[in-house]
Amino acid sequence: MAINLYFEKKQNKQFFKVRVVRKSSIDPNVVITKRAFGIETKAEAIKVEKKLNLLAERELVENENKSCLWENLLYEWEQSASKGDIFSRQLNQQTIHDYAFVVRNYTSEWLKLRVDEIDKSKAWLVLEKVEQDVSVSRRKRVRTAIDAIFSWGYLSGRIKGSHNIPTEGYKSHRKDDEKIPEILTLTEIRTLLSYAKTVNHPWYPIWALALMTGMRSGELYALEWDSVDFENRVIYVHRNWTNRTGFGSTKGRYWRAVPMSDELANFMKEQKLAQGSEKSVLHRFNLWSKGQQAQILREFCVGSGITSVKFHTLRACFATQLIKDGVAPAVVMKIAGWKDLKTMQRYIRLAGIEVKGATNGLKLLPEAAVKTKKI
Repeated sequence: MAINLYFEKKQNKQFFKVRVVRKSSIDPNVVITKRAFGIETKAEAIKVEKKLNLLAERELVENENKSCLWENLLYEWEQSASKGDIFSRQLNQQTIHDYAFVVRNYTSEWLKLRVDEIDKSKAWLVLEKVEQDVSVSRRKRVRTAIDAIFSWGYLSGRIKGSHNIPTEGYKSHRKDDEKIPEILTLTEIRTLLSYAKTVNHPWYPIWALALMTGMRSGELYALEWDSVDFENRVIYVHRNWTNRTGFGSTKGRYWRAVPMSDELANFMKEQKLAQGSEKSVLHRFNLWSKGQQAQILREFCVGSGITSVKFHTLRACFATQLIKDGVAPAVVMKIAGWKDLKTMQRYIRLAGIEVKGATNGLKLLPEAAVKTKKI
């Protein structure tokens, strides 16, 4: 609050002016400013100051009871989540960025709305739009992001009044056609590794170890020799690496053991000689640290004349081949670090073990035709 003199040139006279500022102790974005000019006496200015102060106080209370704008809530959630606020879900920086991006994209019409103005009708219209535009996984991401921001708003006190998330109750009615996952056959796997070794491709050891262990790209990048037990023929997987967060724990946040076959043990011994005094089992290429491993593999596959696959597919190849060899899916899950049986079911279907031999008993063609067709 302030009362000051100022000179009015047109009237060649001094006047008093009053300025009152009230800041919310609850919401730092709520600031009320009141001004008055042309007051002739100090006594009158004091009276005006008291009146403005009351008006500002009343308006401050009214604004504190209103919800903030959606664009402000979104910005504050992003800042809070990045700092690991206790009211926020624990998300990595890339996920936070992705959530903020998709929400700004699909809720652009909400940005200037107060949060309490965003009801189910508005939220469901957005979800309907998302239904038409994107894949199932992307649709889930948009809704999860919106729900996360609303939940944070309620828990942190930024949203006043009702605690109903407006997306609640919405049912997705569209399902994407399931596609057969990309995979390499055993012949293609052998072609990939044989050709890569023949041409002395620098990524050969990385691809070979991925196919023999089922380890994720970040786990391979982080693997060091102190995690390789040659005596007991086991590789301990307990570290991961991403270009966003650096070195850390594995995706499932637990360690696991990968048994070494004779082939893998011999490969690891050769790799140990090749790496010399390096701590890392594999050479950490600059392009790998930049996340270019999928592109490099796809380009090599095309040049080799085999199915073009991304790097993560090598993990699926590992699982599928073990299942085809009769290894129990539960054991494969332990070795590769899968917790979700639903994921494993895809590889069981790819391996075809559930239906293998089911049609062997069928005898439908005429006997003469069968004999003719025999090779």
